[in-house]
Amino acid sequence: MKTYTLITGASSGLGKDFAHEYAKQNKNLILIARRLNLLEAIKEDLKGYPIEVLVYQVDVSELTALKNFMDHLDPEIFIERLINNAGFGLHGTFDSQIEARMMEMTRVNIEAVNYLAYRLIPKMKAMKQGEILNVASMAAFTAGPYMAEYYATKAYVLSFSIALREELKAFNIKVSALCPGPTHTEFFHVAKNGPTLLFENITMASLPVVQKGMKALASNQAISIPGTQNYFLLLLTKFFPRVGAAQIIASVQKGKL
Repeated sequence: MKTYTLITGASSGLGKDFAHEYAKQNKNLILIARRLNLLEAIKEDLKGYPIEVLVYQVDVSELTALKNFMDHLDPEIFIERLINNAGFGLHGTFDSQIEARMMEMTRVNIEAVNYLAYRLIPKMKAMKQGEILNVASMAAFTAGPYMAEYYATKAYVLSFSIALREELKAFNIKVSALCPGPTHTEFFHVAKNGPTLLFENITMASLPVVQKGMKALASNQAISIPGTQNYFLLLLTKFFPRVGAAQIIASVQKGKL
C-alpha cells in the first residue's frame, strides 16, 4: 500500500510550496485544486523527485465533487497526511456580500476541512499513524469586522484542530493548526482587500510559513504561528478584551473599504 500526502488548494501560494517541500522529503503527493493546468505545471516541476504525483481537478466548494473524488480514489492508496490548505476570504460588510460567494466560503473554509478529515481519519486510525494540518489564520484569535465571516471560519478551524488533536493522540495521529498572518499569496486579490502599509510591513513570504507549519506538524504542535511579528500581534490581543480588539480591527478594515 502506497502512502501519500494530500494537499488541497495546491495550485498556488501555500499549497504549491507545500507540494515542493514534501517532494523534497520524497513524499508521494495527491494535489487537488480547481485549476488543472497549474497542477499539471507543478507536477512537471516535480519530475526530478523519486515520487508519484497525482493531480485532480476538484473544486472543494462543491461537496458533491469532493465526495466523488474520495469515492473513486484507489482503495490501495493510504493518505497518511492531509494538508487542508484551501481557503479564501471576502472583504466588506457582511450584508453586502454576494450570497452565493459567501456560502461558498463557508463550504471551502469549514465544510471541506471537516469532510476530508472525516473520510480519512478511520484509515489513519486503522494504520495507527497519520497527520492532519489545517491552515487557520491569525484571524482565528479575534473577531473581524468587515471580514466577519472569514475570521469566524478560521476560529472554527483552530478550535476544530485543537479538539481533534486530543481525540486522536491515542492513535498516533498528529493534528496541527497553522496560523499565518498576512502572507504573499493570492489571498488579498481574491478578498479584494489590499494590505495596508502596516500589514505590508509584516507580510511574510509563503515558503517560511509552510516550513513552520510542516515542522510543527511533525512534532505534533497544536498551534504554529510563523513570524515573531505575528507572535507580537497575538500578545497584543491579550491586552484587549474581545470587543476592544474587534473595534481596533474594525477601524483598520473599514479604512480599506
